[in-house]
Amino acid sequence: MEPIKRLKIIFLASLLAAGLTACGQKGKDNVSNGPTQRAQDVIISESEMGQSKWLLTTKTADYYDEEQKVVMTDPKLINKTDGKEESSIKADKGSYEFEKNLITLSEGVTGVSLSEGATIKTSKMYYNTKTRNVWTDKPVTLKRGGVTVKGQALQANADFSEIQLYKQVTQLPKELRDFDKGEVEL
Repeated sequence: MEPIKRLKIIFLASLLAAGLTACGQKGKDNVSNGPTQRAQDVIISESEMGQSKWLLTTKTADYYDEEQKVVMTDPKLINKTDGKEESSIKADKGSYEFEKNLITLSEGVTGVSLSEGATIKTSKMYYNTKTRNVWTDKPVTLKRGGVTVKGQALQANADFSEIQLYKQVTQLPKELRDFDKGEVEL
């Protein structure tokens, strides 16, 4: 190989290496080009007096240092009381903004309350890690026992035992005898 061609290949390889190394570092305009760190199969949790309050698992997590934010794929948020799982919320995407104490779950969001036997579906849901409140300003569907309730927004506590639906429409089972069984397909 000619010395000049070899020099060009070495120069291009070094540019590529420098570009990969700079990933996640600020550009000349002080704008982040990408995540500072990337991890797989991540678990983030908060405990109080040895008891887990909530647990967040995710398939991938990209950490952005400047924003103090983690962007996630396939996140699942598990809410606990006295170490016991009470509810969970899973989604296709999500983020956790540490300074705001805010977890945002989006795309295909499904919340399940084990204690209340309720399922909630929406396109976006927020969770405040300090107040342990959940809310959405997107259309939402709540199913519990044979009853389906649709609304335009929702506020709830972490275990979904207290739920407020806004602009709601309720659909009851066709047969009242099936209502007591909780086995109605709507």
